[in-house]
Formats: sequence, structure tokens, C-alpha cells
Amino acid sequence: MNIMKNTPDLAPRFLPPEGWEEDYFNNPKTGHKIRYGYVLPKTPAKAAVVCLGGLSEFAEKYFETARDMLERGFSFWTMDWKYQGLSKRHDVNVHKRHSDGYEQDILDLDHFVTQIVRPETKAPLLLLGHSMGGNIGLRYLSRTPGTFKAAAFSAPMLGIKALDPYGPLANLLLFLLRPFYDSYVPGGKDWHEEMRTSRKTDIFSSDPVRKEVHNAWCLARPDLQVGNPTLGWVRESMKSCRALQQDGALEKIDIPVLLACAGKDTLVSNALIRRAAQHIPQAVLLELPGAYHEILMERDSLRGVFLKGFDKIL
Repeated sequence: MNIMKNTPDLAPRFLPPEGWEEDYFNNPKTGHKIRYGYVLPKTPAKAAVVCLGGLSEFAEKYFETARDMLERGFSFWTMDWKYQGLSKRHDVNVHKRHSDGYEQDILDLDHFVTQIVRPETKAPLLLLGHSMGGNIGLRYLSRTPGTFKAAAFSAPMLGIKALDPYGPLANLLLFLLRPFYDSYVPGGKDWHEEMRTSRKTDIFSSDPVRKEVHNAWCLARPDLQVGNPTLGWVRESMKSCRALQQDGALEKIDIPVLLACAGKDTLVSNALIRRAAQHIPQAVLLELPGAYHEILMERDSLRGVFLKGFDKIL
């Protein structure tokens, strides 16, 4: 069903493509109610792209990417993780970006792929993920050989850069903070329009138009707004990053995988992305020195290189 409501004043490429549909599924394994969206090409799809967004993102942010996939003759499918977008939110404060553990997210992804996407198409499946979505996507690929034909990840979260200075002490500190896992990270708060801006630099994108898309949608649809993560989210994210660093986890991924590093990224560890590329048998490492964290929201000169890399691994 098409349940799209208020749309922001953005260029057409950032608005729902013709034929966009969205709905919800309830996953009995997690109890989560998850919003998803999709769009089909006018001719039989050559492939089906499953897109996994990053922290605090939502389906609407990827409409331009959906159009890119339609131009290639691919169908496009995406879902909102629990605690963000229009999926199930925090019971007390809908702005808190908490986590029940990435195992739950993996189960939601598996339900989406096996119960929603695959029954609707016989086309090869392609995985596209950003940041946190890249982490979950890589873990899923490690567990489900043969499900996807190829995958591409922009700035996959294999490590959190802000925790680098603390080293092993970060684990101890977060362990001691267990009673406060449901609390915001220090300085964290509910959504506000300035939370994605910085006086020093544009940490997400250098593109003057694309970097405004996230907030434009949040202002047009307040139900998309989400605040900062909780300490519990940080703890679970660290655990999931460690899971990918365990012996054999990445080596089990048996398909072509594009891993893109944003050279100006201040949020995730590029060193760990490069290390992962050495462990995935068919990995292709793409270095984008001029890019900030959100590569698919970057300037055409950078975004286009990533999309060409995506095309090459197919």
C-alpha cells in the first residue's frame, strides 16, 4: 500500500519514485513491527537491491538511490531498523536510539529477505548498505551463503572512531555503565534541527543539497525524527563490531563485496574497513579521499565513483 504522507520541498529526485509502495511486517521472532518500502521497474527486474540504512536513517532518505537502481532495471527494497524511521520505537521516549542487540536486527533482516523480498521476485539479490547497515549486512552475509549475488557497503561500521583513544578501556567503561544503558550518550538529547551540523566541518557530506535531505524529511515528517543513541546502543554496536573481527567471520563471505572508505570520515574506522577487505575473499576496496561519512549523499564526483564500483562487482 502507498501510505506516503507529507513530503518536503525538495527536488524531484529526492521524492518518492513513481510506483513507490510501503507497508509493515511483524516479525514473530523479535516481536518488532518494521516499516519497509519498495519500488519495481516497469519491466521484469534484472536484480533486486536490498538497501540497509545507517544509524537514525529512514527509507525516504534513499529515494534518489532507489531511482538510480530503477535506471539499472533493478527493483529496490529497504526497511527501517527498530528504534528509527517508522518502525517500532522506544516505549518511553520515541527519540532514543536504543538497541536490543544486533542479533535482533539480523533476525528482522532475515524476515525481510526471506518472507517479504524473496517471495516477490526470482531475480538475483544484491545487498547495499551504509555504516551501521553495513555492519548488519556483513554479519548476515557471513551467516547466509548463497542468499545474495553481490554486496556493496559505504563506510561500513566495523569500528567506532570516537572510541579509538580508549582502546580496551572502552569495554570496561561501558561494562561499568550497565545501569545507564537506557540513557543517552553524554551530551545526547532528543532530535533537534542542529544535531547533524557542526561549526567546524560537514561531517556527513560536502554536497550542499544532499546534506540537507535528512533534516528536510525530519521537518516535514516529525515521526521520522530520532535523537542521539543510548549507551546501550554503543555497547551493542561494539559487540557487533567484535563479532565481525572474530576468526573466520569475514572469510565466510563468498561473494563479490565492495567496501568503500570515506577519507574524511570521523565516525567509523577506516583502518578496520581496510583490514576487513583483506579477509573477505572477493573484496574490492574503494578509497574516496574527499568523501565524508555518507557517501551516497556526497557530491556527484564522489557518489558516482561508488555507484560505478557497485556496477563493476555485479
